[in-house]
Amino acid sequence: MAVDYLSAINKQGSGLNVTQIVDSLVQAETAPIENRIQNQIDEKNAAISAYGVLAGELGKLKDFASSSKGSTAFTVSSNNSAVGVSVTDPTKAKAFNANISVSSLASSQTLEFSGFSSKTAAINTGSINIDFGTWGSSNFSVNSAKASQTIQVNSANNNLSSLADSLNAISGVNAAVTDKGDGTFSLIVNSDTGAKNAIRLTVTEATGDAGLAQFDTTSTNSSKQVVAAADASINLNGVNITRSTNVVSDLFDGYEFRLNATTTTTATVQSNIDSNVAYSKTKEFVDMFNGVYSTLNALTKRGTDGEESGALSRDLTANTIKRKLRSLVASELPGFGTSGRYLSELGIRTERDGSLSLTETDFKKAFEREPILFDVMLNSMASSDNPLIKVTHESDILQPKGGIYNFVGESGGNAATLNGVALSGSTLADGTKKYTAISGDGVGLRLEVAGSVNSATVYYGESFFSKLESYVKDLVSSTGVLAKSEEQASTSITEFNEDKVDLEAKIEAIRQRYMSQFAAMESAVTGFKKTGEFLTGFIDSLSPDK
Repeated sequence: MAVDYLSAINKQGSGLNVTQIVDSLVQAETAPIENRIQNQIDEKNAAISAYGVLAGELGKLKDFASSSKGSTAFTVSSNNSAVGVSVTDPTKAKAFNANISVSSLASSQTLEFSGFSSKTAAINTGSINIDFGTWGSSNFSVNSAKASQTIQVNSANNNLSSLADSLNAISGVNAAVTDKGDGTFSLIVNSDTGAKNAIRLTVTEATGDAGLAQFDTTSTNSSKQVVAAADASINLNGVNITRSTNVVSDLFDGYEFRLNATTTTTATVQSNIDSNVAYSKTKEFVDMFNGVYSTLNALTKRGTDGEESGALSRDLTANTIKRKLRSLVASELPGFGTSGRYLSELGIRTERDGSLSLTETDFKKAFEREPILFDVMLNSMASSDNPLIKVTHESDILQPKGGIYNFVGESGGNAATLNGVALSGSTLADGTKKYTAISGDGVGLRLEVAGSVNSATVYYGESFFSKLESYVKDLVSSTGVLAKSEEQASTSITEFNEDKVDLEAKIEAIRQRYMSQFAAMESAVTGFKKTGEFLTGFIDSLSPDK
């Protein structure tokens, strides 16, 4: 409390505690404004805290959706470590039981060119032609599916290390210079695995520069070859088959087999669909979603019936998120066949408060009737009604819209459209046409057409988890609406604090105004008192008794 100097000095004044009165008047005039500003600051601070809580909950939901994509209800097993198996495409996988034995593994051809003095030992110039194919006892059969390649060796790269680099630049070839440990170095050249992927090196020496022929294997393959290229030999349920790699993805649709070793006993490999696994994953999602929605409900509650309002009760962003999440759960998921699918078909119900419910009995009945419904939730699907067309989507950046597309191809060239939008096309060495959608609703879809196809129907179903992840990812990103809302709230707090500073200046001005007014009043009162005293004295002097 400031000292009331005015009242202390002016003893002849009103005798009022002017400072106290002025303080009261200033507070009465400014307190509502100050309280309003502080309430606004408190509300924005509470909102910032609430945005953080909401972002954290939504981030958990996004991570769950992301990690769950590609999940499957299939349980796979192998009783022999020599053969491993995993599900690669749940949308194509079906239950199976198989007996597999491996008599030999696929191997790559290994060539060794030895006796060099250093990693950068000089070699002579010329050209080296690389053919791919199969080595017999003394002959070589070219694999027409793999084009020949040529390396030019000149003064810029005529050393052993540079030759290895040039070989490594060729698809299907791997090369390295190895220190043998005996004072010499060798150039080791490997092919891809598979009997048809062996390599033949044919050298043409530059005129007058002999010596590059040491890398020619047309007649010396057997002396340079350390390991021969070979296919894997497998017996699948009594049928002998070969494959060029030890990772085999075409034995059963949607599965990948890994051949780790030859077998001495038959491996029993099986896959079974498990409704318990599917229900557990779906229940986990329902619980996760309900946790997020409960948080949203608490933050956005209106505070009726005497309840305290949530920190985001009047926040447009939070209420929009609530509506969007409810809409996502209830919306049609197109592209999974000729008609749209819904999560409700799995027994997922939306309650009046926006939460989800799931009955195990209803879920398992629906799942056993249509296992694809589980994939609608977890796994996006790309397919065509023509078996000659393989449709894929592997981009994390370009996301096509779920739906049904009409493919039209040109019989004589690479031109084609998807729903009337031009595709980027090319023809591979084996005649397969490859198309990519670079614009339009189907952006990101890839089509491989193995034959002459003029038209076909293409389906792309974007899974619920993919849609959910995409939406929530945008919300919680550093440039998303939650971050922007938090930034706006912080800006408002800064502005409100500036208003407080301005108010402090106004308070001082108001105080000075009141003090001036009271000073004038005290001066007047003092004058009145002095006049009164003078008149009293004057009247008293006129009295006959004096």
